[in-house]
Amino acid sequence: MVSRSILAALVVTVGTSFTAIPAAAAQKNLIQAESFPSEEGKRLEVDAADLDVRVSHADVNEIEVDILLHIRGLGDEKGQRWIDGHTPSFADTDDRLQITVETGKSGFLGFGHLSARAQLSVLAPGEVIPDVTTTSGSIQVRGDFPAADPLRLRTSSGNMELNGATASLDIRTADGDAQIDVFRPLSYFFARTSSGDVQLVGGAREARVDTASGKISLNNLSGSVAISTTTGKITLSWDRLDPGQTIRIRSSSGRVHLMVPEGVKPQGTLTTTTGTIRSEFPGLVSADDSTLNLTGDGPTFDVETASGDIQLTSGETWG
Repeated sequence: MVSRSILAALVVTVGTSFTAIPAAAAQKNLIQAESFPSEEGKRLEVDAADLDVRVSHADVNEIEVDILLHIRGLGDEKGQRWIDGHTPSFADTDDRLQITVETGKSGFLGFGHLSARAQLSVLAPGEVIPDVTTTSGSIQVRGDFPAADPLRLRTSSGNMELNGATASLDIRTADGDAQIDVFRPLSYFFARTSSGDVQLVGGAREARVDTASGKISLNNLSGSVAISTTTGKITLSWDRLDPGQTIRIRSSSGRVHLMVPEGVKPQGTLTTTTGTIRSEFPGLVSADDSTLNLTGDGPTFDVETASGDIQLTSGETWG
């Protein structure tokens, strides 16, 4: 492991207009670089608390880690405690690199800091398997990680973003939004969120999403889907959907928009209690107008909402 770090402190004068800031308020920075050997299939496990995490695929032979910590507006002692509490620790073996920040290690620092920034950046060969967790920190992954099956991303309130490719993807968040843009369809996509939105562009051969109020938008799908939500709006579109595949959706009040490729002949049922059903495909309507029984011989749709509208259309774009 190669390591180098710089720690700097600068005392600044603070006027009476910032009475919440200590008179001896300081700026402290930590810039640290580490490098670790990489092997095919090596796991990169990051548990970074409230640090923002960036993982990028690069043409490198090692795993390169950069840490940037900055805080301004605290006294020297509190500023140092914040730096110490956000500095990651490393545990490296042949098959696993663990990067950990201990949650709450810096303790309660009180009010007054003007700005704070905590970021962890990783450059890694595509042969590694990222597994990233934060609490409030954001997560950004860029590049192709084909060995990750799955690539796991977890956060509480931070947003997450994947721009690249991987074999399969498992994401979990409470309030953070997830923006997934892949240039190769995922074999399997799993997402669980409370109020965070989930958007997938680039496709998946199979997908499952569970959310409470977050919006769900999955595009370029090519297989079965299972979705459960309370109030989140659901928008799904397929590039390919074959007979024998199943679409199961459960929603309370969220609207459901489904678009399948031309030539697909759906079978199954679309059911809503107080919402409306609009379908471009033939079917039989129940006596109480709550259910449309599709009469095709293609993929099976099992869609049910309480008060949400259901729309099933065919074509390349939304009308």
